[in-house]
Amino acid sequence: MKVGIHIDRSVEEIEVLITAQERNRKVDALYQHIVEFDKSRLETLTAYRDDIAKIVNVADIFRIYTGNQKVYIQTHQGEYVIRYRLYELNEALDKKQFLRISNSEIVNVKKIRDIDLSIIGRICIRFEDNTQTYVSRRYIPKIKKHLGI
Repeated sequence: MKVGIHIDRSVEEIEVLITAQERNRKVDALYQHIVEFDKSRLETLTAYRDDIAKIVNVADIFRIYTGNQKVYIQTHQGEYVIRYRLYELNEALDKKQFLRISNSEIVNVKKIRDIDLSIIGRICIRFEDNTQTYVSRRYIPKIKKHLGI
């Protein structure tokens, strides 16, 4: 199989073309994988606060967490309720950008200002807006590996 990339600045949307001698299981599997990959990447979420819906860019989210049987997102503009389950977002968000730090929280790695390792057995994450959260002990090895610490 040959794989290549062609950059064309006039193109507004990514186009993937599979060229093969015949259609077979391998071609179909590759096609399905590309389709599923495209579907799985969320770029925006609809969030709610005070009966007002707002479209929030996923890149603007600091953290996603559960509380009072609801799922919340935190951005520079404040906290919003979203109508997703945490496990759905964990599967759909970019794994390089969003990292699960406990059973009830996912953080945006690109919004982390610093990581405090001074408390033995705990990791404190501080975000760009000076809010902070703690990594669950169970997730510490995974977090250290992902962040290279």
